[in-house]
Amino acid sequence: MQSGAIPPAGSPEEAELFRREALGAFAHEIRTPLTSIKMVIELARRQASEGRMVLDDELADMLRISVEDLQALADDIQETSRLERGRLKLALGPCDLDAAIAAAVELLAGRPVLEISGDPHLEGSWDAARLVRAIVGFAQSANRAGDGSGNVRLRVEPVPGGVALTFTSGEPGGAPVPIGADTGFGFFRARQLVLAMSGSVQCLRSERYAEFCVVLPLTEGDPDG
Repeated sequence: MQSGAIPPAGSPEEAELFRREALGAFAHEIRTPLTSIKMVIELARRQASEGRMVLDDELADMLRISVEDLQALADDIQETSRLERGRLKLALGPCDLDAAIAAAVELLAGRPVLEISGDPHLEGSWDAARLVRAIVGFAQSANRAGDGSGNVRLRVEPVPGGVALTFTSGEPGGAPVPIGADTGFGFFRARQLVLAMSGSVQCLRSERYAEFCVVLPLTEGDPDG
């Protein structure tokens, strides 16, 4: 395959590309809290008294948030690794898609805004908490890889044997662009969660446009499945 070419969906080359880009995205995102911690330490040194660093309430809060962000990233990369190696058991059970989307919208808090169409009143055997996190990750990544407008369209529709959730940002056009580290680590984490729930993820991307089609299996025996 030529350098810069987009590998076929579902191919070993695509899996390897995603693995490399996920690591790059993680390395990029971990720098933000590390930079904040270094800044807090430097400011505390400037306020030092009698050889002791001083953390006022503002600096202490900055340090706490940065450490929490580091811990969250560490947890995410560990979970993603365990999922990829099949060493993490999911809490699969009856899960209402409508409730999961509502919980994701609450977590997103309008960053970005999800414009929902279709019928999300479906149930599947999914890990509810991780499905919510996956929806959040795909929404944020679609906005980041798309037009960055802060608005992401989510279309929900039944497909044979499952349900498709399509996250779209921007308008199609232009030359195809591969999924890269700039998509954000949240995309790669969300994709791994969906694969662990026996789902699939198809991606389309061009300049200022991103579309992630996530297919989840429905509960066995569901009339729509």
